[in-house]
Amino acid sequence: MTFSVLAFAAELDPSPSASAVNVKRLAAAAEAAGAPEDPPERRVAVLPERFWRDGDEAAYRAAVSALARRWDAWVVGGSMRAERPDGTARNTGVVAAPDGTIKGAYAKRRPFAAEALVGVTPGEGPAAFALGGAPVAVCICADLFDPGLLAACPPDCAVVLVCACSTSRKPAPDFARALWTHVAVARAWERNAYVVVSDWAPAPHLPGVRTSGVGGLADPCRDTPPLFTPVPPPAVWFRLEPESLGRLERDRLARNFLWR
Repeated sequence: MTFSVLAFAAELDPSPSASAVNVKRLAAAAEAAGAPEDPPERRVAVLPERFWRDGDEAAYRAAVSALARRWDAWVVGGSMRAERPDGTARNTGVVAAPDGTIKGAYAKRRPFAAEALVGVTPGEGPAAFALGGAPVAVCICADLFDPGLLAACPPDCAVVLVCACSTSRKPAPDFARALWTHVAVARAWERNAYVVVSDWAPAPHLPGVRTSGVGGLADPCRDTPPLFTPVPPPAVWFRLEPESLGRLERDRLARNFLWR
């Protein structure tokens, strides 16, 4: 049994009113990636963090549901910044099934940089749902850098899906890409799981920072380096084999090289 995961490296319009523009760009990127090989219950699209740029939660949920129906796939809906009655906000997202039904929600646990300065507070994440019967974990961006956050996820998760909007103060994306590569591969080995990161293409973002295009697949089952495959812009379907993870797990356990 295999799974197909759609990861993005599309261009971001950072304007607060650009939600509809970003949806069109993601739809065009998905079309450019072609059709997945697996059936709907075993395919999932991972949207980048903060693709929804305004605060309309109902419209955001409707957009994620519409994309799930359009692609006939599960959709991990990136995230949006949701305002709360007490004046704080959370960086939050939802998961939609292929029929568009919202099946779960998650929120970023580790607000990063400017988020903390504008009142974004920690939420509940990572989350987990069943993709074709296999547990899958979902987290947002900087959450991947805290290994303790994944400890609450099912130990047999086959895939960790990461919605990212990478930001860097450096003039080039190389540092961020190298850092994310190392972290994603480390998590893949810690969890004995695939790690798929969906991000935006390198471009100017907020004042003084840029997105870095860190999306890709960390595959612990590869026999030779590199263990991380970047997303070729604007998007790609990665085909994953949980059976390979099972073989790797049995081999590592036999060598006392895997600790849950």
